[in-house]
Formats: sequence, structure tokens, C-alpha cells
Amino acid sequence: MTGLVQTVSSKIHDSCQASHINKEGCGVSLQGMPRNRLIIDFDKPGSPLSQNQTRCDYLLLAEPADKPGFISPIELKSGRASPGDVKEQIQAGTNVAASLLPINCEVELRPILASHSDKAGRKRIRATVRFRGREIPIRRIRCGAPLPLP
Repeated sequence: MTGLVQTVSSKIHDSCQASHINKEGCGVSLQGMPRNRLIIDFDKPGSPLSQNQTRCDYLLLAEPADKPGFISPIELKSGRASPGDVKEQIQAGTNVAASLLPINCEVELRPILASHSDKAGRKRIRATVRFRGREIPIRRIRCGAPLPLP
């Protein structure tokens, strides 16, 4: 293991750590996720982003036993999602993740938008975020669905 979860958890307040990913009628399932994980709720006190900053809802860091760790900035939308807003919010979470990670840490980025919109509506949001010099597409899933596994 790389110690990703331990390293990052030592840099953030306990008050913004969460055990689930769910807000305002939209959430995602953690079924199948590694037990060695950290969930940061950007809306809670002690968050690395203040209430007046653009931010996504959560940042999930997970460390499978047999693979490099991954991070997922996650935005939950129970209503209509604006592509520009979603990209900005998830990019803010990605930037926080980059600032918390050790430079030499091998990690995969998996940006996620969870929404109630139908499949056609979800396809309309075609956005990417920038992480370590690469453009990574934002993956869209339905509220309540499990997060995609590696």
C-alpha cells in the first residue's frame, strides 16, 4: 500500500470526514469499495475548501490492497446539471486532491457526476478535468448507483 489514505487523512480535519456519500436526495453506493478509504465532505466545517469557494460535494480516496490508490471528486445533482458548473466544481475538488497528495504518489483520478437525469441528459455533459497534465473525462452515473470499480 502507498499510505495514500493515511497521508491525506493526517492533513485534514476529522470534522469534514464522512462515512457515506449522500446529499439532498442523491447519493452513491460504496458497495465493493476498498475498506481503506477516506471520504471528505466539502460542506462540513474544517473542509479544505471554504463555503464561499466553488467546490464539489465529496472527495473519495481509496486504496485497494492490490492496486494503486484512486481519488474521485464527486458532485451530486438531484436536479438539472449545468455542464460548466459541474466541470468547475469537480475541477475544484481535483485541485484540492492534487494539493493533498504527495508528488510521487501513484494515483488514478476518477471524477464522478451522479444525477437523477435520464441517460440522454447525462450524455449531454461532456466535460473533462485537468490532473497532473492530463485531461480526464468526468464519468456520469445515476444517483444510487455504485461507484465504478477499477
